[in-house]
Amino acid sequence: MRVRALLFLAITVLPLAKIVAVGEVDEAPYFGDWENDRGDTLQITSDGIKVNNEKPVRYDDITEDSDETFFVLQIKDSSDYFGGNFLRITFGKDPDHFSMSIYKTLPDTLKKENEVKRIEWSGPAAEEEETEQKEQPKEEQPKEEQPRADQSPEKPTPSPSPSAL
Repeated sequence: MRVRALLFLAITVLPLAKIVAVGEVDEAPYFGDWENDRGDTLQITSDGIKVNNEKPVRYDDITEDSDETFFVLQIKDSSDYFGGNFLRITFGKDPDHFSMSIYKTLPDTLKKENEVKRIEWSGPAAEEEETEQKEQPKEEQPKEEQPRADQSPEKPTPSPSPSAL
């Protein structure tokens, strides 16, 4: 009887634990849509990295011992854009900007040597446009008809009194 109870608990609790564990996985800070000053667009999801209109490439996050300010990604598919298979993404104080350093080997990536190229990425311009729109004064809403200074308010027309009829 005791074995059955334990088996029942294991069968019912383990799937719940898996759901909770999956739900607790945070999105990496580099997930999202990015752009650089050359007009390139970058989209990073858990499934792949897409640059401009190119086919997305698969990658693995091989980050170890990070304080969440940098991440090391290994590109699994070939890409002419990057020119290397290892990306080191480094965030500064602003979470809407990061530097992407590209390397050909993992040892170079870890030592930060022989960088192929570096690209600065920031959040999309749409966010900047929203900020600009908030800063612009709003159009005035139509006000109710109010008498101007040169007009006197209308006086109600008196209705005829019953004695006048």
